Amino acid sequence: MTPEIILVTGGAGFIGSNFIHYLFKNHPGVTVVNLDKLTYAGNLRNLEEMQSREQYHFVKGDICEFR
Repeated sequence: MTPEIILVTGGAGFIGSNFIHYLFKNHPGVTVVNLDKLTYAGNLRNLEEMQSREQYHFVKGDICEFR
């Protein structure tokens, strides 16, 4: 079975961080990639306990900037 990889944009904000907590609580096999620009609304302290998980990856970036 292929592991699920979920991309969450804006994951450091209130809704996004709660969604990431929900994913790990209810879908333990999931891998989460959190893409956030870290503007005024983003706060990585919302996800401090996720930092040590192998299945959690944070990428500072903007979905409007593509290569």
